[in-house]
Amino acid sequence: MNDERCPECGAFVSGGLVGCRAVWDEIAVLAYSHPTYAATRDLAFDAYCMQHPEQYGRSAKSYAAHLTRLCCGLEHSADPAIYAAIRQWLDGVKVEIEKPPLLSERGHLTVLDVRAARTPAEHTRLVHEWAGTVWEAYREQHALARNWIRAALAAPRKVRTKQRRP
Repeated sequence: MNDERCPECGAFVSGGLVGCRAVWDEIAVLAYSHPTYAATRDLAFDAYCMQHPEQYGRSAKSYAAHLTRLCCGLEHSADPAIYAAIRQWLDGVKVEIEKPPLLSERGHLTVLDVRAARTPAEHTRLVHEWAGTVWEAYREQHALARNWIRAALAAPRKVRTKQRRP
C-alpha cells in the first residue's frame, strides 16, 4: 500500500486527503451501531473538521461552529444546550465574526488513531484524546472560542412554534 500524507491533518493514509475522508466515514458510521459510538460522534466530527479547516471551515461561520463546538465538547461536557445556542447564534441574524488564520499544526493524533480502537470504551477514550490534541493545537484561539460561546449564550433565542395542521 502506498501511503500518502493528508495535506490537512498530516496522517499517513492511502489516498491522502481522499483516503483520510474515507477513514472519517468509517468512524462516522459507527455512531449508528452502538450508543457509545453515538455519544462521541459530535466531538469526533468537530475534531476532524478542525484538522481539515480547508474543507470544513471555509467560511467564518463554519470555522466558528466547529471551533466552538470542539470547545463545548471538551470544556462543557458536550452540553446540548450550548450546542443548540451555538447553532441558533450562527443560523440567526447576521453575526459579525472574523475567521482567524489557519494553523499549520493541528494536533498530533488523527482519525487514524481513533480507527485503531477495538472496543466502544477504547473508541471513547481515543476520541477524547484526539479531540484534546486538536484543542491544544488551537490554544491561541481558546479565548476566541470561549468568547464566541458567551456570545451564543447571550444571543436572543428563537422560539419555535408548532404549526397547526388544518
